Amino acid sequence: MTQTHDAATAEALASLRAGTAALAAGRLEQAAEALVTAEAIFRRLGDTAHTAESREALGEVQRQNGALDQASGSYERAIALFKEAGLAGREAGATVALGHIERQRGQLESAWHHYYLALRLFEKAERAEGQASASLALGHVERQRGRLEQAAHYYEAALGLYRQVHDDFGEADAAKALADMLAGRASFAEAQAAYERALDFYRRARDRFGEVDTLNSMGRLASEELRLDAAAERFAEAVALTATIEYDLGVADATLGLGEIALRRGELEQALANGLKALAAYDALGSALGQAEANRVLGAAQMRRGLLTQATTAFDRAARALRSLRAIVPYAHALAGAAEAYRRQGTPRKAEDLFAQARDTAAEAEQPAVEATARLGLGQIARARGHNAEAAALLSEAVRGLEARGRLGLAARAQAELARLALTRGQLDAAAEQAAQTRTLAARSSAEGGERGSLAAVALLEGAVAAALGRLAEARAKATDAQAEAEREADALPLVEAALGVAEADLQAGNLDAAVTSFNRVKTMPQAAEAALAQQLVALGLGRVLARRGLWDEAAIAQAEALGRLRVSDDAAALALAHLGVAEARRHLGERDEARTQLAEARRLYETIEDVLGLAAVASEEARLLLDASELDAASERTAEALSLIERVGAGVRDEEARASYYDAHAAAYAEAIWAAALAMQAVPARELAARYAERAGRQGKAAASQRLREYEATLPVRGVGLSKEESDRNKAIAKIVSEARKALSSKS
Repeated sequence: MTQTHDAATAEALASLRAGTAALAAGRLEQAAEALVTAEAIFRRLGDTAHTAESREALGEVQRQNGALDQASGSYERAIALFKEAGLAGREAGATVALGHIERQRGQLESAWHHYYLALRLFEKAERAEGQASASLALGHVERQRGRLEQAAHYYEAALGLYRQVHDDFGEADAAKALADMLAGRASFAEAQAAYERALDFYRRARDRFGEVDTLNSMGRLASEELRLDAAAERFAEAVALTATIEYDLGVADATLGLGEIALRRGELEQALANGLKALAAYDALGSALGQAEANRVLGAAQMRRGLLTQATTAFDRAARALRSLRAIVPYAHALAGAAEAYRRQGTPRKAEDLFAQARDTAAEAEQPAVEATARLGLGQIARARGHNAEAAALLSEAVRGLEARGRLGLAARAQAELARLALTRGQLDAAAEQAAQTRTLAARSSAEGGERGSLAAVALLEGAVAAALGRLAEARAKATDAQAEAEREADALPLVEAALGVAEADLQAGNLDAAVTSFNRVKTMPQAAEAALAQQLVALGLGRVLARRGLWDEAAIAQAEALGRLRVSDDAAALALAHLGVAEARRHLGERDEARTQLAEARRLYETIEDVLGLAAVASEEARLLLDASELDAASERTAEALSLIERVGAGVRDEEARASYYDAHAAAYAEAIWAAALAMQAVPARELAARYAERAGRQGKAAASQRLREYEATLPVRGVGLSKEESDRNKAIAKIVSEARKALSSKS
């Protein structure tokens, strides 16, 4: 009987040793077979300790095979057996291993509890090396949650314990973990130095797994710093090294890192390919965290392509998974990405909620770059709504935060939004100065980081400033430049915005056929199909073309339809423009009450967004409505208001040539004011208006105003059947006032 027991024990021990050796050599099928045999014999012999040891080793085989559910069950069985055998240290070791599996599956809360239990068991067993490994693992979980102070506490504890037991490998792992945390806190220089020390140690120790993980971490750090070439080199090294050790998780991490680099460089097809490859690998490995991160990258790539439905789906999937995993840092990134996708899609309320969540989550996780990015999104929404004070505060904070973190492309975008605020308020010099600052930031982004940085937005902004100054050829040229930059940036939204900029420049210049072609070109862009605001701006633009052609019925219908759809966009400027257009059409159709209603709403909106020139346009249209009703005094008041607003803006333009160009663009407003004064038989005010304009405008503007007055004068009948002498005399007097005003214009040439 004893011989039989001894022989069985020897056989089981031999199988256990064979299984363990095969596991170490990576021969997983042989390992599993030997370990199953060993466990069965030990269980029959009632050897609880060796049964637990066999089951623990079998759990590791299953983990390496990617069978995480089976591995989890094996470790749970081993833990129960070690506990039964009174082996607290071995129980703790198996508990740590089970925590690793839970973390790999993305179950951070469960992993934390297993690591913490293991730490207490190691303390009970007085095993410092085990305490170190449990502390290190707890630090990993806390860092993933974004609780960096707690992570630092556990990492420092692990470092001290590893030094105490002279475990160089463990000390290297803890040092790398601290480097990861420093990178998370954007202490880039310190993190880089720590990674280099860890990498050197891993290489000397020939720890290939540690080397791969460190290379991937160094790649992520370089990518975050926008050192994209260096990042690509690190990820490529990691991929090459994993081929020798069959480290699938390391390959997936490096592949996803390369996908992010491709995304930053605007190589969208490559980014998608890498993201999908990484997603498949994480799925096979059962890594929920990896899958979520891959979906985040895929969402960003699809958003840049303009496929916003796919983007929001990917971002939402990533955010849900990361929230359930309590992975707070990547969760903040996913929220910010989803918010931007919804903003582009024309769903500002959903976007606002997500941006606010992203901001708060990023602040909690000590991620200032993500927090600043969320402020940029909130500022863009606030500006579109006309909440200017709120927008200015958010955007200024965004510029400072993004520039401080080296995200110069996004900083340029925030600066461009601030310039748009100045432009709306009629502060043209300030807008031009901020446009120059924006270009500097965008150029630095491309030159210093290799990330194309919002140059399309800069060109569009410069075009808008040029248009406000009456330089329409320059405005169109800038919009065309913006199209070329948007192509290089590989971002669908700036491309659509640039195409709209070209169409708007054509319309303002009176090139109506070209404007129709340009607006219709936007309609055919696939990216515009999911950008609701762009679609309605196209419809509104085509309606304005109809108005310029005098097709008032069609113009009224087109702009009213666009107005109805624009209401969900929360874009106050677009809504005001639509109301103004409908009002003009209704006036021409004789529907004065409806025109007044539309003008009142346009005025309210322009007042909300502090759009000085928008208010001038409303006042001018109100004056035309009053002239049609022969309410001459009231009409003169409105034209005076319009000119006062125009001159308020003009007074802020310091450069004489630019100021003259600006006034040239407002020749029609001055001609209308002179005409209104003439109709009211106000000869002196009419001449004074003409003289005032002559002092401000250039030759082109004065000629345009004179021509417009000549056209008005031609509408006055001074003789003919049915015209009374009183009417004839009055018209002659009006014509004389207009003629004298034209002379006042030319006398200042």
